[in-house]
Amino acid sequence: MAEVERYFEDFVNLPCVLLKTLGYDFLEISRPWLARWLMKLYFFLTLICCLYCTYFVTDEIFADIVSGANNLPLLLRLINDFNYNAIGILKSFYFFRNIKSKKELFRKFREIFPTSIEDRFAYRVNESYWPRWITTTLYLYFCATALILFSPLAESIIEYFVDLIKVGYADAEFTYHKLYEEQSYVVDHRNPLGYMVIYSMEVMNSHYAIVFNICPDIWLIAYAIQLCMHFDYISRNLESYEPMEKRQQKDLKVMAELVRKHQILLELADDLKEIFSLLVLVMLFSTVATLFCAAVYVLTQGINKNVLGYMAFLPTSLGQYFMVCYYGQLIINKSLQIGEAAYSQTWYNGCQSYKKSILAILGRAQRQCEINAGGFQTTNLKGFESVMRMTFQLFTLWRTMMEPK
Repeated sequence: MAEVERYFEDFVNLPCVLLKTLGYDFLEISRPWLARWLMKLYFFLTLICCLYCTYFVTDEIFADIVSGANNLPLLLRLINDFNYNAIGILKSFYFFRNIKSKKELFRKFREIFPTSIEDRFAYRVNESYWPRWITTTLYLYFCATALILFSPLAESIIEYFVDLIKVGYADAEFTYHKLYEEQSYVVDHRNPLGYMVIYSMEVMNSHYAIVFNICPDIWLIAYAIQLCMHFDYISRNLESYEPMEKRQQKDLKVMAELVRKHQILLELADDLKEIFSLLVLVMLFSTVATLFCAAVYVLTQGINKNVLGYMAFLPTSLGQYFMVCYYGQLIINKSLQIGEAAYSQTWYNGCQSYKKSILAILGRAQRQCEINAGGFQTTNLKGFESVMRMTFQLFTLWRTMMEPK
């Protein structure tokens, strides 16, 4: 099969589609007024449902703590639900707080993206496209969350049809399973209308939380992939170019273009770090909290059905942070690689001005480009290891404090 040509829109399609499912159009495509109104209405409803459910989860947590925290499994599940919803709301707030900066960053990346066939081939666009292991992980995540969202409804329907067969239509009962079985609301869900309202509210709550837990991270990865592609292009061109004194005009022109592109990339890398650093910091603490709660859950409850269901959430949380750390490491490697490529070429055969241009690139390439978690720590593979170690230390401290003296 012929390989599909990839364009800029393909790199950013996934996060745009995710936001569109909530009714927010990042690209601001022209639509009929009714479609725009319905999208805004759905977005508003999902936000209200997320805030409403988070309030009730918080109320349940405080009520359980005041009563003595006798039901630890329930408390841990409630804390995990609160953590997930709160992180989604916090990320969405920060995402929209500097939405103009994000759209400006979007415009800058689109401007430097190679458009002609020759340029796309030179930049190796198709090779730099989203790796299959990341897209597979994301699609599995979306399928798993969809299964979690609609499995209570499916369970209720299946149990109802089983009752129809066993006891007949007159005595068959609908069980009204919902996403948060322990959570009670003002509206009673044990009737058809109440069940439709409550279940729809919980689905919209989860939809909002899921999208904003993962969508900002996907935006970051989409830009990081392109940044690495551009760094790699400059490195390959620097390393393979062979200057000669007799063609100094051409050499200086080639070098000036590479220096210009390198400067643009350094500025984009700084913008990327500034815009997403707090989002990465939120993700870091969210990952630590999820891992810590999972460890406490396993220690106190052992291995059972509820624990296995809770533990199934871990790969998504770890996978998110690992993807961001992986591309954070790749940005560091690719940015430093430019200095190595500049030094490795036959720059000594060029004219004096060419050698000065090489020195300029070498000087700029000494400072690695990176993504950090709000200045707290660099987001790379070592940072991922630090999160694992930090979680283990917190768990060890908690276990020591809880042991009887």
